[in-house]
Amino acid sequence: MTATSSFASQVSPIQIAEKLAQLIQCRTVSHPDRDEEDRAEFTRHVELLNQLFPAIADVVEQHTVGITGQLWHWKGQSDAKPLVLMAHQDVVPVESEADWEFAPFEGIIANGWIHGRGVLDDKGDLTCILQAAEELAQIDFTPRQDVYFFFGDCEEIAGPTATEAVEFLRNRGITPWMVIDEGGAIAHEAFPGVKIPVGVIGVSEKGIMDLLLEAQDSGGHASAPPNFGAVQRIARAITRLQRKPFPAIIHPVTEAMFKRLGENTPGVTGTVLKTIARPGRLPGELLARVGAEPAAMVRTTVAATELEGSDGTNVLARRAAVTLNIRISVTESVASTVEGIRKRISDPQIKHTVLTASEPSPISPVDSDQFALIESCMKDSHPEALPVPYLMMAATDSRFFTGISEHVYRFAPLAMDKQQRGAIHGTNESVAIEELAKGVQFYSKLLKAL
Repeated sequence: MTATSSFASQVSPIQIAEKLAQLIQCRTVSHPDRDEEDRAEFTRHVELLNQLFPAIADVVEQHTVGITGQLWHWKGQSDAKPLVLMAHQDVVPVESEADWEFAPFEGIIANGWIHGRGVLDDKGDLTCILQAAEELAQIDFTPRQDVYFFFGDCEEIAGPTATEAVEFLRNRGITPWMVIDEGGAIAHEAFPGVKIPVGVIGVSEKGIMDLLLEAQDSGGHASAPPNFGAVQRIARAITRLQRKPFPAIIHPVTEAMFKRLGENTPGVTGTVLKTIARPGRLPGELLARVGAEPAAMVRTTVAATELEGSDGTNVLARRAAVTLNIRISVTESVASTVEGIRKRISDPQIKHTVLTASEPSPISPVDSDQFALIESCMKDSHPEALPVPYLMMAATDSRFFTGISEHVYRFAPLAMDKQQRGAIHGTNESVAIEELAKGVQFYSKLLKAL
């Protein structure tokens, strides 16, 4: 029996997809005002976790954190090296269901794919975790180390459930040997000229800040506009930020990523990738010119997302404002980013207010037993993929777990191409059902290898 077959799921991909379909049918859309959420849908989702995965649900100690967040403890033979596996139950809203090829909350399975909001972000990964544990629990398997499953209910709105789970573990003196959450994946078409799929494993993630810029003016009637009012002042600030972006710097993690890519890519593309795999600003600035995604890998990004002005079409704004959504590079901090914004705008009449902010996450080591275990499990489930470390551009609940663990990684063992990645938080989210079986295979090996 080969190593791959020894960890293969005992149920068919379609059976796994049918379980995921039932979870998709729960409209667990999180909202900044938690009172506006459909609480019955979240409750039904938790009930389904118990019904669809009864063997593992029966052997774990279940704790509810937050409103409907779940923290399950699977007691192992030892508590010396506890593992935390994470996913989240909540999803983002669907703006227009009519734009979807398949209804987003029906979990339709068609032509080898399952469609719906959350199949990639993040109920597909959740299903793979519990299906792997379910099959092991059915044969009375006991992991060598304690395992904690954490399934948050407000990740998409950066809610407090994850911090409550961290406090729960901290108060019990639990220091996870490793934490794995969503973030990376088996990425196809992620890097220009790279033909092989790349298993990107997040070892850190950018910080996030929402920064409000405000300008005041005397206002008045629009028939006699001033040369430079509040709106023009905010517009100039946005333009200055666009014209002078933050520096693009190749971090050692990004350097290691491109080095691995270059060593495994033939021809001119491989040579270019190895050339980029150098520290400093020059390679970073060259990479930033390739496009928006490469630029986001190497610099702090600033996006103007919400604009405010006058309440009337014929009234000059007494106040104009813009909210900036800023993703902070691991080479920066919240404080240095705010100062960088001030310098670039260079306008003392604009007020700066930090609405929310979190620092970039600490970097988890690549040269570690934990990272090597993820690579080994990936080679089992996706032998064609090249594992590489990377710095995440988005944010996950895992950033809160860096306070209790030095080994926090972001990787979901599901393959997706550029179009699929674009559908996350967008339209027509889908995943191949064969990928669900591979995801189960990944987690089965992981749980057995502890």
